[in-house]
Amino acid sequence: MRKFIFILIGLYSLAQAGAFDDRYPSARASGMSNAFVAVANDAWASYYNPAGLAQISERQLGLAYQRPFGYSFFNAVFGSVVLPLSARYGSAGIMVDNFGVNYEGESLSQETTVGFSHGFYLLNDIHTSLSVGYNLKYYYWRLGESVDGRNLGSAGALGMDIGLMASIYKRTFLGVYLYNFNSPTIGRGSNNELQRRIVVGAAYRPYSALTTSISVNKTIGLEPQVEAGFEFNLYEVLDLRLGASTQPNRFSAGLGIKYAGFRLDYSFRNHPTLAETHSFSMMYAF
Repeated sequence: MRKFIFILIGLYSLAQAGAFDDRYPSARASGMSNAFVAVANDAWASYYNPAGLAQISERQLGLAYQRPFGYSFFNAVFGSVVLPLSARYGSAGIMVDNFGVNYEGESLSQETTVGFSHGFYLLNDIHTSLSVGYNLKYYYWRLGESVDGRNLGSAGALGMDIGLMASIYKRTFLGVYLYNFNSPTIGRGSNNELQRRIVVGAAYRPYSALTTSISVNKTIGLEPQVEAGFEFNLYEVLDLRLGASTQPNRFSAGLGIKYAGFRLDYSFRNHPTLAETHSFSMMYAF
């Protein structure tokens, strides 16, 4: 009976969030309430706006871990690698993530995504820039056993994202991200569409130590979310971040420590009814 209850809890939570949705690995971005579509410029750019990969000129490796809402039976792990190609062809990356619902050593549900990302400049001079990027992803969803011991099966789907990013004098940035724009469905003989969303936003960097950002995140069929945040470089090795978002009303805070090519980020994000989410991510540039 307890296993059955936790299966219901896990599947209900997935249904509320949307399968393969709400994938936000970067603690840096979470500290800014994910107002990151016009900022994305590191190893996690594929998750927020793949056009941001064009800005990356060094190899980067990212790892992240989350326990959504503090539930012990939820676990999310992420990995990302970005490799610069050339000034003409931009940068490419590989993204991998897994979200699991586990109880007493049993796997009730596993969502795994593997993707290839690419971003490059269409225009880049001292005044303006325009870049485009895309993700090609494979989704794999595997369910555990039912209470009577039957295997509940698995399914896969292909998804595609596209993003655009522009800048003016390297101070004002604009971003657009279309997530699952090809309307993928998952499940044999079903019409279960994976969630699609469009995110648009702007960022302003009055000087190199301060970035402010705002975005509107619209999941098809749901109310739009407004997200806003800022990042302030307090010291050479320390960044501070704050943010807030709507639908539901949430606030966030975080910090990042940088040293010798490493960056370790932490964020805290509350929720009006559920427990808070603590996120950790690490990045290495080499």
